[in-house]
Amino acid sequence: MAVFVFTDAYLTVNTVDLSSYVTSITLNYEKDSIETTAMGATGHQQIGGLQNLSVSVEFNNDQAAAKVLETLWSATGAGTNTLVIKNATSGSPLPVFTISNSFLAASTPVAGAVGELAKQSVTFTGGSIVKS
Repeated sequence: MAVFVFTDAYLTVNTVDLSSYVTSITLNYEKDSIETTAMGATGHQQIGGLQNLSVSVEFNNDQAAAKVLETLWSATGAGTNTLVIKNATSGSPLPVFTISNSFLAASTPVAGAVGELAKQSVTFTGGSIVKS
């Protein structure tokens, strides 16, 4: 079993590389559970339905053009966002996850307290995923 320390995530949002600002990232991939139980069954039976995606990311904020604040500001409210995610830590062939038509409901362009690093936490939802 290959284990690793996660130190180098790669992330683009709508072709803008924001990798150097990511402090944490979680891609959640699941399928809706659709019950198919019929008479005579002795337990519940299910099949997978529609996929349900979410990508939660925490960024160090940057207000420069084509960086975190501007990219997320433009992406907010759009259901056409494209994300490309991979773990760049290991030298072996790695899966690349491409999420298309993802929705970003909210961004937080201003967040923090006196003396703290400015950060943004966002969650993209929905869309479709391809693993390559």
